[in-house]
Amino acid sequence: MTEQHVNPSNPRRLGYKALEILLGRLPTGRWARAIPGLPALYTGRVMARRDHTGLHSGIYPTYEAAMAAIPASRKSGWDHDSSAKLWVDQIDPVRLSTYPIFFWLDQLYGENASLVDVGGSIGLTYYGYRRLGRLPAGATWTVVEVSAIARQGSEIAAREQAASLRFVDSLAAAPPCDVLLSAGALQFMPAAIPGLLESLARKPRYVLLNKLPITPGPDCWTLQNYGPAVTPNRLFNEQTFLQYFAAHGYRLRDRWAVEDLDLLIPFYPERFIRHFAGFVFEQT
Repeated sequence: MTEQHVNPSNPRRLGYKALEILLGRLPTGRWARAIPGLPALYTGRVMARRDHTGLHSGIYPTYEAAMAAIPASRKSGWDHDSSAKLWVDQIDPVRLSTYPIFFWLDQLYGENASLVDVGGSIGLTYYGYRRLGRLPAGATWTVVEVSAIARQGSEIAAREQAASLRFVDSLAAAPPCDVLLSAGALQFMPAAIPGLLESLARKPRYVLLNKLPITPGPDCWTLQNYGPAVTPNRLFNEQTFLQYFAAHGYRLRDRWAVEDLDLLIPFYPERFIRHFAGFVFEQT
């Protein structure tokens, strides 16, 4: 699982994007929310589509409440073969938002180091980093993924002769690591903050996080239709998020804005997130 980048040149997507801006960024959205039946009509149409990614709908207090709101006609979550195949045709995408992670990997991921990549899909960050010729000698890279994506990732790793890349389907099965990485996945996990560090055999020295929806507002969940399925997607309250790592003995070493990702929830312009965020934490 990983936060997806959407192709803005798709004409249908452009139409929905315009509607998202109208309802998700402007005061128009709050006014439209008061029109009886309109939010429900919009949600029904958006959640039924299978040809768009990144469309959001609704605000929910918990993961369970968001899951209960997914239409019975749609698959939920990420543990599906169709989800696993989303990136098969391009296993090593490198985008602007990826480079801060590459920079910090150069600093922190050295020879014989162990890295655990939470929600790393089929190894997208691994292959992108390898394409740049940056993998250190003797280092290992373990991706933690849902079962269907882990199976697909293992098959691709064998095909690509990625000897240092392996896959497990739970945090409990991940080995101790020097670097914990997650690039756009924590928001899809039922229990990440708290839950992430508590599930590891040993706390890593470094935590690298990218592509996260951070908000000054309260924690909440929305639904994201990414095409093959619909999944709960969490908006993290900034203060609670940072306090979690501080309480576990980490200091914030770096932070950046992920300018190519935003989050609009139609009818809730007050929850608009202009850009996602990335972080580096170091154990004190």
